[in-house]
Amino acid sequence: MLITYPAKLIKKTQLNEHVYYLSCTLPDDENWTYVAGQYMIFHVPSEDPMKPVRRLYSIASAPVNKTSLDFIIELVPNGMGSNYIENLVYGDVVTLQGPAGLFTYKPSVRDPIFLATGTGIAPMYSIITDLLATKSEKQLQLFWGMKYAKELYLVDGFETLAKEHDNFTFTLCLSQEEAVNDARCIKGRITHGLNNLLSNFHSPASNFDYYLCGGKEMVESVRLFLSENNVPKEQVYFEKFT
Repeated sequence: MLITYPAKLIKKTQLNEHVYYLSCTLPDDENWTYVAGQYMIFHVPSEDPMKPVRRLYSIASAPVNKTSLDFIIELVPNGMGSNYIENLVYGDVVTLQGPAGLFTYKPSVRDPIFLATGTGIAPMYSIITDLLATKSEKQLQLFWGMKYAKELYLVDGFETLAKEHDNFTFTLCLSQEEAVNDARCIKGRITHGLNNLLSNFHSPASNFDYYLCGGKEMVESVRLFLSENNVPKEQVYFEKFT
């Protein structure tokens, strides 16, 4: 149910140089909920109070979280929404509208593979946490791409999920790191990690469903990679960040 409500900022944590983790209060309506993978619309104040600028941010928390609505937001230099997010402090009221979006888990006979770059990890974190919380028996594989190890965050959270659930594994793909000395990481793009997985499984790529989230170029390049490996487009779901 899409609603507009005043949310209070109850936590703000800087994850790396450009990325923040925000926690906001939920609506008062106990029946309000969302589907993992959806986003909320932030109403950013403008010169005209009656015409706020709208910015879309994926929800990072899962519906089982009944204490807050969480977001992972990357700041864009001189971006109107980014400047607004950067200046928010504990206790500020943010107007939120939603939920919206169709980038959600689609039940299937196949196991899903999640491929994300940057803050494209937000809806993936929501979906994976939700599937594990609801006792999904699917084998969940995540490949998350960043340029450098210093940019990573949420790693401890994924580590905990992997220890608690035998059906979840993750690989961190660092495209520009010169030396990779962490067992959780590989050097290269997420398609490199995916290639390794398929080779180890000796399984055709079409045996899986794929969820892609990240920048436009990343999404298009991975879609091309999957098409070249005979994955039907009906098995590929994606969300582009621009």
